[in-house]
Amino acid sequence: MWAFPGQQPPPGMPPYGMQPHPAYHGQFPYHPMPPHPAMAPAMQPEAGAGGKARRRKKKQPAGGPKKPATSFVLFSNTVREEVKAANPGLSFTDIGRKLGEMWREMDPNVRKDYEKRATDAKDRYMEEKKAWLAQRAAGGMYHEA
Repeated sequence: MWAFPGQQPPPGMPPYGMQPHPAYHGQFPYHPMPPHPAMAPAMQPEAGAGGKARRRKKKQPAGGPKKPATSFVLFSNTVREEVKAANPGLSFTDIGRKLGEMWREMDPNVRKDYEKRATDAKDRYMEEKKAWLAQRAAGGMYHEA
């Protein structure tokens, strides 16, 4: 502290012997202002299962093309019902594990068919997205009927 009369108080502190006025709460470095209740949740990172802060999902503008399915998703959609019928006691996660196993052990020629279908779907998506972005940049998304 500044015990002698010639010493000046640190910046932002009241003169020696005076306490900060309650109306100035938060303006002095030793009295931080508490966060506003409405702002408190935004200041706290959301902790996931591992204790790390969760990333927020980016909001996609409405009306855009839907992302295409991957080759594994295409395979899963065609084979899932057969796996369910063959193994009626499996849970959802076990069915997923079984599909993953089947995908890894699949014949490369059959797998290439699914990968080609996924590539074609992705190419179609990229063309649709390019056209949609051009239309959106031109302001067409608000004037369609």
